[in-house]
This record gives sequence, structure tokens and C-alpha cells, in this order.
Amino acid sequence: MSIALDGFDVLRRLGAHAGIFTSIRADVDKAARVLVVKCLKAKSVGIDALRDIQKALGDNSFELVLEGLKDGEVTSLLTRLDQHHPELKLNGAAPAWRRQHLKALAAGTSHPSAPPAKQIKARKKTSIPEPPRLQSEALDVFRQGGKDKY
Repeated sequence: MSIALDGFDVLRRLGAHAGIFTSIRADVDKAARVLVVKCLKAKSVGIDALRDIQKALGDNSFELVLEGLKDGEVTSLLTRLDQHHPELKLNGAAPAWRRQHLKALAAGTSHPSAPPAKQIKARKKTSIPEPPRLQSEALDVFRQGGKDKY
């Protein structure tokens, strides 16, 4: 018989009694960071979930997690969360700016950019004149599919 371990409960108790578990402090810190980063990278995490994660962790812990992200991870998150921001499409956008923008999105001081309005190109309507048709009684019968009887 397999017993399921409630990981959240165990981690909560580890945190409540951190003095007892000093020998595994570094492992707990690493595991917590890995779990939060994995949660941030989940495709189901949108702006609302990002803000909820930031509120749950608190400003300081959330900033430490963001500072530990690689530049590519920050870019990946921003591309998914604020894909229409014009600065993100620039290759020269500074990694520091990207981190700051991600923090602002999480804090709610910045909002995702709206998609650009689609420009409708006016097309010049060119009508191709219909070529003159051959006129004969036989072709008229052919065009009508042989419906007329003689």
C-alpha cells in the first residue's frame, strides 16, 4: 500500500522548525528556487498567476528568484507574458531592462502591451476584362450542358 506524502505540508513544517533542519538548509533553498522557477516557466502561468506568485512569495523572495534567472529565461518569460511589447523585439534590449519589466509586470505597475492594430492595405482593384467569347449555336449548347433539345 502506497502512502502519498503531502509535500506542501512537509515543506511548511520544515520552515516552521528551520532550527532543527539546519543541516539541509542549502538543499531546501535550492529546491524552493527550482520549484518556483518551474512554476514560472509553466505555459499555463499568465500575468494573473505571475502576480499571485509574487504576492505569495513576497517582494524580497520574488526578486531574489528573478535575479537568479538566466537572461534567456527572463526573455522567454517576457516573450510569453508580454509578446506585443515593441522593446522585446529589439535584439539590443538590455537584460537589466527585461528583468525590470518582468518585475513591473509582476508588481502590477506595468501591463502587457496591446497587439498592434492591423493595417489594411488598400489594394488597387484590377479587373481583367473578359475575353470575347466565340459565338455560335454549338458553343451555346455546350455551355448550357446540352440542356436544350433540338
